[in-house]
Amino acid sequence: MMLLTNYPIIMAITIICILLSCGTLWFICHHPIPYKGLYSIGLGIIIGLCSIFLFTTIKHLERQSQLISAPTFISIQSIDDLELALADAASQHKPVLLDVTADWCAPCIAYKKEVFPSPYVAKQLAKYTLLEANVTANTPQDLALMKQLNVIGFPTLLFWDNNGNQATKARVTGFMDASKFSEHLHQQAQLTQ
Repeated sequence: MMLLTNYPIIMAITIICILLSCGTLWFICHHPIPYKGLYSIGLGIIIGLCSIFLFTTIKHLERQSQLISAPTFISIQSIDDLELALADAASQHKPVLLDVTADWCAPCIAYKKEVFPSPYVAKQLAKYTLLEANVTANTPQDLALMKQLNVIGFPTLLFWDNNGNQATKARVTGFMDASKFSEHLHQQAQLTQ
């Protein structure tokens, strides 16, 4: 069902096929037509062809969406790792996204499985240096990192601009679906240009 809402043309064709089929069926039932059986067969052929078209289109779009690879995040374990990664990204003039996550966090898992791999988000994330701090172990290094970054909830997504300056207003705590997160990334791109 999500595929239909992501591709308006498929939704439009589906609605047209349904309306065409319903209209034809209504016409056959309410008008005295000789050879109703032939019209019913014709309607069946139309519905069948529309179904085949929709099925093949949906399968093609599913294959295309799988071709876009999920973004790869670089794991960081400490404040020193973060500072090195930020310096490297700044030298390349790339913005940074840091995902502070935990294995037990359901919204964090949803980001990894649904939001980051979605085609329009993955395309936007390609411009970023992507970092991940998994603080599940709750080690002293994890606690120091969370304290320095002021992480009080999960997931927390932190952003830095092309020059290595933290974009505090871009911070995200909690879950956003793919379309909202894509819009958030778009707004960040507008601010850093």
